[in-house]
Amino acid sequence: MIVTGFTDEVSSDLSIQIRALKELGWNHIDLRTIGGKNVSALTDKEFDLVYGQLIENNIRISCFGSTIANWSRDAMTAFDQDMSEMGNSIRHMKKAGVRFIRIMSYKVETPLQLDSDYETIVIKNIRRIVQMAEDSGVVCLHENCETWGGQSSRHTLRLLEAVNSPALKLVFDTGNPVSTRDIVGDEPFPYQDSLGYFQDVRPHIEYLHIKDARWVNDTLEYTFPGEGRGNVAEILGMVKHYAMDIPISIEPHVAAVFHDPSVTAEPAARWENFIEYGKRLVKMAEGVGIIFNR
Repeated sequence: MIVTGFTDEVSSDLSIQIRALKELGWNHIDLRTIGGKNVSALTDKEFDLVYGQLIENNIRISCFGSTIANWSRDAMTAFDQDMSEMGNSIRHMKKAGVRFIRIMSYKVETPLQLDSDYETIVIKNIRRIVQMAEDSGVVCLHENCETWGGQSSRHTLRLLEAVNSPALKLVFDTGNPVSTRDIVGDEPFPYQDSLGYFQDVRPHIEYLHIKDARWVNDTLEYTFPGEGRGNVAEILGMVKHYAMDIPISIEPHVAAVFHDPSVTAEPAARWENFIEYGKRLVKMAEGVGIIFNR
């Protein structure tokens, strides 16, 4: 199995990101942000420079961490941008032999139960994005984030059923349910249960993000794996039990949060936390019998 990570949480400088991977003894990267620019927005020249630097250091790209249909984008206004970035990404993915690209399913301003008008727009957009991926031989991985399809496991399954394509699978993030309401039934909506969500969608999961968090005095606190409510150990155990041969990636958030620039520690702390996070994840995974190809 592959172990990888969102190294932009260490630094926006690719050379430092590579150095962090080498420190951990890993040779795969979740490529998201380089020099403040998302991978999906890189020009051909910029991507060639990035890819060349990775090849020189024997680092392979496990997944593109795109901003396509993400938590900041409106399904009614962002579709053209999403399609442009998808086309750009596919061109670069094929050059680098990358199979997976992470996508989401648009921001929601208020909780939306199934069968809303907005759902129709979301599904229409995602269907066309995924069709482009299918035609090009790559796979979109929908993340259970605070977007339309991440509001509950039922929303996720509805999206998969409606799009109905082999080019749409799931990346499951263990930490996101801790801070995301479960939009099922009547209000007040409780927070999601990470383990229950995982069990509901498990047959469709092709990738795993390791993140953990807990609530402390009404404040969300990101933690090292196993210290929060993300059920990391239990989910790793299920990955082993069901022989899920999927990449496992760390997205710590303990020293830097991608979508919240106010949460950024000093460079040394970002480095130390990322390295420690990676080591703890490997130890937990190996504790349940998962063996990584680093």
